Amino acid sequence: MVTSSSGFADWVTSDVESITVNGRETSTSEAAGYLASVKVGVQTVAVFNGPLERTFEFDFCLAEEEDLCLVDQALEKLISSRELSRNAIDTFIMRAGRGVTARRYREGLAAYLYGVLAREAVEDPGRVDASGAPLYEQRYNGAVSLLSTFDRSAAEAICGLVALHYNQFELAVRKTNSHRVSDVAARFRSLLAGGDFVTTSLADRSHGSLDQALSDSVTEDLLDVGATALDGTQSPVVTQLLPLLGELRPQDQFKVRLIAAEALLAAGDTEGASRQGEALRHSNETGAWYAGFRTRLQEVGR
Repeated sequence: MVTSSSGFADWVTSDVESITVNGRETSTSEAAGYLASVKVGVQTVAVFNGPLERTFEFDFCLAEEEDLCLVDQALEKLISSRELSRNAIDTFIMRAGRGVTARRYREGLAAYLYGVLAREAVEDPGRVDASGAPLYEQRYNGAVSLLSTFDRSAAEAICGLVALHYNQFELAVRKTNSHRVSDVAARFRSLLAGGDFVTTSLADRSHGSLDQALSDSVTEDLLDVGATALDGTQSPVVTQLLPLLGELRPQDQFKVRLIAAEALLAAGDTEGASRQGEALRHSNETGAWYAGFRTRLQEVGR
């Protein structure tokens, strides 16, 4: 898949006696010039050296700004409708289809939207893919593979949300312009590094991207937890979610327990904090955090 502009010098052949492009025989220099000019569509290139032949298919997806804007406008209409359904996504795809060169961008957004639909249990609740992973994760992964090269607000928001979903906190900080997502991810990153972390609430951070409109309800709850104050203020967000831990996937339990341990410790509940901390003790990622947490726990308990 070719997603950025190329030049004549990018199409170099070696040990090639003859070449065809889309079934038409041509010279290597003419083939290079042609391929450097293509913006959209699949181009089939076959190269020959005596009895040896190799065939390549290059899928050109160089999106024009005008077409990208058409896709963004279709997404804005979907968001403003405040409805997420198969019909709503199909309507988005139809509207966005006018941006012909932005096919890859449109497909990435649609894949993510279908993933949200699946996670919200509206579409095929409990369905898994061939590997046994939830269907929505397959669609989230597909969306990121398509959107990761686009410098667009929606693409950045989705890549940041999915990185947070997988506890890829460093990636979540880098991939999104949303203050809310990046601040929460940065707090988790600091906690796991055993360093200083922000204790004041992050909930009032302005939303610099489309993350609030695009995230699923579980992610929204987890963002609220990750943004809660860790300064001793009793957090209803944490206490309400703790009884539901068994319903969360392991990566989400990890986030809730980490925040809960710090929130409870700051509030002076050493027993509750210790219980959450011990549940994280043997994780490969929590060594630095647990060492500092244990020291602070002992200091508060004196």
